[in-house]
Amino acid sequence: MEGNGRPATKDLKQIRSLSQFNDQQLASLADKLWLQQAGKNECLIEFGCSENYSLYLIEGTLIATAQDDRQNRYESGAGGDLLPIAQIRPSLFRVVAERPSQYIKIHADQLTEFAHQFQGDDGAVEVVEIEQSDEENVLTIQLFQDLMSGSLKLPSLPSVAQRIQQAFADESVNAESICTIIQSDPVITAKLIMIANSAFYRGQAQIESLQQAVVRLGLETTRKWVMTYAVKELFQSKSSNMKVQMQKMWKHSQHVASLSRLMANHLKGFDVEQAQLAGLIHDLGEVAILQYAQENKELISNTELLMQAVKKLRPQITGMLLNQWNFGPEFVTVGEECEDWFRNPEDSPDLCDLVLIAQYHALIGTAEMKHLPPVQSLPAFAKLGMGALGMDQILEFLNQSRTEIEAIEAQLSTI
Repeated sequence: MEGNGRPATKDLKQIRSLSQFNDQQLASLADKLWLQQAGKNECLIEFGCSENYSLYLIEGTLIATAQDDRQNRYESGAGGDLLPIAQIRPSLFRVVAERPSQYIKIHADQLTEFAHQFQGDDGAVEVVEIEQSDEENVLTIQLFQDLMSGSLKLPSLPSVAQRIQQAFADESVNAESICTIIQSDPVITAKLIMIANSAFYRGQAQIESLQQAVVRLGLETTRKWVMTYAVKELFQSKSSNMKVQMQKMWKHSQHVASLSRLMANHLKGFDVEQAQLAGLIHDLGEVAILQYAQENKELISNTELLMQAVKKLRPQITGMLLNQWNFGPEFVTVGEECEDWFRNPEDSPDLCDLVLIAQYHALIGTAEMKHLPPVQSLPAFAKLGMGALGMDQILEFLNQSRTEIEAIEAQLSTI
């Protein structure tokens, strides 16, 4: 329930995602928020909640319980930054106050609208609050329940990709053992030779064998291209009305991957192949759900409604899929958080920050852009050293890089 006052500016300053705003701006935001009170054993977030807000504990203790009875305990006064509690939606936790507690709720659209007030431009970008219809909410809950009950089976890696992942878990992995695995799949073998001869890696001599290709690419780059092939295999559809959607998603993923590689190539501290693969996998949860929906005629009867519901589940499905496929934690974070525009867990930029900004750039000029906060207000934008750029400069950079982007997309389309 609502408290009898507004949050203090000092409390808002402890929220890392608000660190780019000054005291005066935070005071303005505080006027739009309420301190809220919870009694002992009161539930703050229900399991499966899909309402898009972040909850920050100011005073008290909260217990977050997962469906398998696993618990996380949050206590105020521990020092450091205020972090959002059970933020992924639909929620995988039921959050209850262990003792009387005080907290703040900040809705995503509320923060986006607030950021537009300090854009400093003409403010032409429209902020639209999108409410979930009852029908869409029912579909989201159905998909969520299917996921948690195990009815929604996540797709498996192709055999070669599985064996490659297992091989890299062994510290003694070498080029010979990797070649032995890859040779069992003539298609991947041919594609790796083609990639090794591409403009990205081409040497003086033409590559003619898998062994030569792996040596030229290196083990880690070989691994990432095998996983890229595995990812692309997911973007297939038996259903004619889903095929168009799958192709649209693949094109978007290609574009984000190309922008991620482009940015990694111009920024320090990032591996270009890792950035490209991260951009490619950022939406895999949507693909997994659409594959499941193809087996259920009720789910695919309204593609537009299904896609709106799918977006609600995309972060956690992507995270679960990448965990199942033994991707590293940095990739899992990309899947779960790359659309959390105000995420700010650390002072230094990470892979998710890179993909987040790449995805933002991919949405420039689309209908979805009107729902986005100003790019200059995003913590990731500043941490990547791009804070001084205006939208005109960003568009100029993208235009100048068009040939490079098209070359990366062309390479991905052949894999």
